[in-house]
Amino acid sequence: MPSHSYDVLIRLAPKVPAAIVERAARWTLDSVPSTPAAAASVILLRDGRAGLETYLLHRHARMAFAPSRVVFPGGRVDAADASEEADPFFRCALRETFEETGVVLSEMDLYPWAHWITPEIEPRRYDTRFFVAAMPQDQEATDISGETDSADWSTPDAALAAERSGRILMLPPTISILIELADLPNVAEVIKHAIGRQIEPVLPQLVETESGWQFRYPQAGSDKTST
Repeated sequence: MPSHSYDVLIRLAPKVPAAIVERAARWTLDSVPSTPAAAASVILLRDGRAGLETYLLHRHARMAFAPSRVVFPGGRVDAADASEEADPFFRCALRETFEETGVVLSEMDLYPWAHWITPEIEPRRYDTRFFVAAMPQDQEATDISGETDSADWSTPDAALAAERSGRILMLPPTISILIELADLPNVAEVIKHAIGRQIEPVLPQLVETESGWQFRYPQAGSDKTST
């Protein structure tokens, strides 16, 4: 049975950063959200000695968006990605992957995996498509983006353990994707799960509960959201 991109959300419970809590407290019914910019990100995958691995970038602390966060290669759709022959999200994914890692992919290498939209209370927002792709065996990924302190391959389990211990910081989309990848043994199984996968946009909402502010996510098969 094809997987649904909402299936993992019930397992996702990242802490809400203090800066977002402050913005949520100031948000009113009259507040107008900024328009999210189109973006694309690629989850490069390979089969390593320890199992499935993905290529992760550690962003500089001075970056305007997601400073000091660990992310997948990707970025904003720009004018160069506009084409009558190709989907701009695919073109952006290919371009950003090359610009940040030196890896050359084709559209046939990309498999849609997730679609996330930055919460409305954030001033800098993105409407991002995530794709999985097998690392070509005749290429090497290299940190050439200029936006990172470092970049390297990691198993999903190792990256998640580092996030839970506080050694690295990640955004909810990255965490959710790694949670799903941690359940899969190799690249072939990831691609198998990507084919026919039902993908819907995830727009997290901030809600205040008795235990504090929490992210609320949509659930598959209903209009309800979960915390």
